[in-house]
Amino acid sequence: MSVRLESLHKITDLKNRLTQQANWQYTESLRNLETEREKLQNLLASHEEAVLELHNMTMEGVSAQELHGWMQFMLSQRSLIERQNHLIEGKRSECTEKRQEMTECYLEEQKWVKLKGRRLEEHQAWLNKLAQESLDEIAVTGYQRTKG
Repeated sequence: MSVRLESLHKITDLKNRLTQQANWQYTESLRNLETEREKLQNLLASHEEAVLELHNMTMEGVSAQELHGWMQFMLSQRSLIERQNHLIEGKRSECTEKRQEMTECYLEEQKWVKLKGRRLEEHQAWLNKLAQESLDEIAVTGYQRTKG
């Protein structure tokens, strides 16, 4: 099966665009992962501040009702942190999938680029052969004229 050179140009251009698109998707998934990590850091910082504030309040004396409210708040923060950790794990697996897709697209593109390169070499060899045949014919014709 021989693929025409013009078709190979179109195919390699398409494969290149698919690779770029996969690269952009991977980059976007990395950006989303980083955003979620920043959210987790903010939650952890907020939780640490709340722990310090609760500690300071208990040193000064706090009512049981206030203490219970703070404990509920702390539990809700821990729940948010746990949810954020699960979300980050999902984003991390999405990044892995996108990186795999990007790698597959790149490898597929490289196969077609190599095929195109071989086809270009074959075409150039064919053109060189035609040129040499033409030169040989001109040389033989010129030799026959000068001899005859």
